[in-house]
Amino acid sequence: MRTHRNKDEKNAAIDAKIVYHHALINKLMEKKNKILEPEKFNKRKMSMHRAILSIKEAGLTPDEIVAMVEKKKKTS
Repeated sequence: MRTHRNKDEKNAAIDAKIVYHHALINKLMEKKNKILEPEKFNKRKMSMHRAILSIKEAGLTPDEIVAMVEKKKKTS
């Protein structure tokens, strides 16, 4: 047997659907914005080549580098 709903129940069901679909639309808009404005890749880890160049520019000796690494290991 079919149950009949009153106007308030029908309106509440429609409002719930509207909220649900707005959430989906917002997710799609976020995806679209990520495609149109991708993140920059400056967050990548430093490569070994760049690390070696930085060490050479700083003028550090191998002994100083080893001491820095050992100090870092002790604090970690």
